[in-house]
Amino acid sequence: MRTAPASRRTRSGPPRVGARGLLSVLAAGVLCLLPAAPAAAHVLIETVEPNGDGTTTLTFTFDHGCEGEPTHMLHVTMPDGVEALAADQPGGWTADVGPGYVHWQGDPVPDGDRAEFTLDVRVTGTVGQSFSFPTEQGCPSGAAYEWTDTDPTAAHPAPTFVATAATLADTPAPAATDPAGTSQVGTLPLIAGIVATAVAAGAGGGWAARRRIS
Repeated sequence: MRTAPASRRTRSGPPRVGARGLLSVLAAGVLCLLPAAPAAAHVLIETVEPNGDGTTTLTFTFDHGCEGEPTHMLHVTMPDGVEALAADQPGGWTADVGPGYVHWQGDPVPDGDRAEFTLDVRVTGTVGQSFSFPTEQGCPSGAAYEWTDTDPTAAHPAPTFVATAATLADTPAPAATDPAGTSQVGTLPLIAGIVATAVAAGAGGGWAARRRIS
């Protein structure tokens, strides 16, 4: 009895490439010609953590310098609706929190090393509102990156986050008033006047009665 061969003999010559395979090869060739974009080549707000007391902690991160140089300065400007409260001071760095900004400076962080800086803020606004933080990243030679674009797809996007109900500070409720629009304090003079009028009327009636009797 004849047995089937263990394996089929492959046809010699170049393999046949279908239309789909040809497109895949061409696409791969085009991608090889494109320059590789650096990963996360900007300053980011990596985490946004509500603290439950009306404040929120933002964590700014970066993992690159200025064309190979280390980073020794980070200056962040607060957008409208965000108040800077306190900033951490990583080892070798100091933080200066002022009206509308926070400024970190310290020992140079080598290019390619990851660094993070946390900032406590109070945010007022609406749910879904986007807040962008123009940021300057400085290096010892004087070179700097300006991360200020509000468009996240731009070349130098600013660190940005979108507010949620948990990250917004509570706004004070308006003072309650009575239905007539008069506060309780405002009614006190009116009550006093009514009482005084009643006392005067009673005193006048008693004087008239005594006069008739006499």
